[in-house]
Amino acid sequence: MLKKRVKKMKTQTLLIYFFFSLLVSFSCEASTRSLKIEDDGFVATYYSSESQERKVGVLVLGGSEGGVPEKLASPIVEAGFPTLALAYFKEEGLPPELERIPLEYVIQAMSWLKSQPETTPDNIIVVGWSKGAELSLLLASKEPSISNVVAIAPSSVVWAGILKDWSKVPGSSWTYDGQDLAFVPFNPSGEVNGLLDLYTQSLENRADNGKANIPVQKISADVVLMTGENDEIWPSPTMAETVCEKMNARTKHKCKHINYQGADHLLNYEFLKEGSDMNQTFIKMLTNHNNH
Repeated sequence: MLKKRVKKMKTQTLLIYFFFSLLVSFSCEASTRSLKIEDDGFVATYYSSESQERKVGVLVLGGSEGGVPEKLASPIVEAGFPTLALAYFKEEGLPPELERIPLEYVIQAMSWLKSQPETTPDNIIVVGWSKGAELSLLLASKEPSISNVVAIAPSSVVWAGILKDWSKVPGSSWTYDGQDLAFVPFNPSGEVNGLLDLYTQSLENRADNGKANIPVQKISADVVLMTGENDEIWPSPTMAETVCEKMNARTKHKCKHINYQGADHLLNYEFLKEGSDMNQTFIKMLTNHNNH
């Protein structure tokens, strides 16, 4: 009789565990949604918030790696923000390479994020790294609903697109209203030793009379720029200083630049590590940077 009871209890425990596992898996699936170009007009992964209160949504933009920036989104999701990780090239239905990406495509995704029941409808946070940081600042110069920008390894200018075939001359990285945005082309004047040298020489040799500058003076958002002292891709610390100088000349403390000694282009991914000092700073900067 006792053996039967023990067996019955084990069976009940197993059933409870099974149904609990199903419930957990269903709730996880419900909190993550894949969006497709043919159904939604853009390609992204959306992570909804578990909070009962509305929160500011975060739009996440990757760089020249392309695809959905899930790696960059992960610490933001862990911090509890409703997060849209948006692909803008190198996914099905999108351009295969980073050239002539319409800003309207990204603005459409922003509007979708603000319309979700768990997000605030009037403002949004944008996070980007590398080319996504360039894009973040561009968007903020056009969209007053962006309240905060956190840009890792940013640019102060619009650059030429990036093509796999380096023998081809790329057009602008971005378009708006059907027109290429003015951009700085790759224009070295001497021998090139790596990407940093290519971008540095091209900045020195620019002949656009400032037309390719991102109009950061028009940004109403609070901006935090995070750079690595040893950025090996492009001169992000110098470009970040340029951005903050222009923004802060117009409105004091509007832009903050944090430069990390010994860090590379993407800060050695240290800010992605939960609990690290850089991670805590990164999460804090999403909503408040005026703690100088």
